[in-house]
Amino acid sequence: MLLLAVILAGFAAGCAAASINPHAPVISSLVAEHTTLYPLGNTTIACSASSPDGAALKYRWVCNDGTIIQDPAGNGSTVKYEAPRTYGDFHIMATVDDGLGNSANKTVTVTVIVRDPSQCCR
Repeated sequence: MLLLAVILAGFAAGCAAASINPHAPVISSLVAEHTTLYPLGNTTIACSASSPDGAALKYRWVCNDGTIIQDPAGNGSTVKYEAPRTYGDFHIMATVDDGLGNSANKTVTVTVIVRDPSQCCR
């Protein structure tokens, strides 16, 4: 009986530790204008987020390959992504931070495909 109580207490503690932070920013969408690109092609990616506490949000962007180009005049919620020269799936992650120690992130995938030779050199 004591062993069962210890196991249940440990399970309850683990469940409490896995709870969702009610103060973390919420990313409602992360959308790439084009999810399929040719090498060195580009697309606009927009992140829509809000803070339950009404805090100002800061955006950070990372990708596993390619280039992220931020608009210096914008608030960081929209960037341009330039695909690499290689083919495959590439992941772009937006992290939203409220400056109060809370953050959220979301990832979008862009696929770089081989350009049809008939489309070349026109």
